Amino acid sequence: MIRSSRRRGREAALQLLYQTAVSGEPDQDALELFWQSHPVADETGALREFAEELVRAVLQHSSRIDALIDEAAVNWDLDRLSRVDLSLLRLAVGELIAFPETPPPVVINEAVEIARRFSDEKAASFINGVLDRIAREQGSIRGK
Repeated sequence: MIRSSRRRGREAALQLLYQTAVSGEPDQDALELFWQSHPVADETGALREFAEELVRAVLQHSSRIDALIDEAAVNWDLDRLSRVDLSLLRLAVGELIAFPETPPPVVINEAVEIARRFSDEKAASFINGVLDRIAREQGSIRGK
């Protein structure tokens, strides 16, 4: 199956966020090291740029993102979520906030498909439910 460059960018952003969760905030050296160890066919640099924009959006809005996830993940403490699943939720909510050109159903679907690849079916269902709840409760969460 051929994944779109946007999907590959989201997957790279997930890996960067996971790395951040394990080792701390990424600096430019950490980003360079990531791209050296995870080469991608990206002749224009658009995939890398998109992935890094997603990561910056998540880091910039981290408090708001975590509050939205915490509120929507009923009966779950963020500390109990796997780092992969939490990173993916943060990535998707960050995209909902910072990329108004991407329709929320696309963001949610992409997150679910990435969860199936990097986590498991239970995680995919959980992520779908949390993101759907956030999208519905916030209406359009952009610009708030």
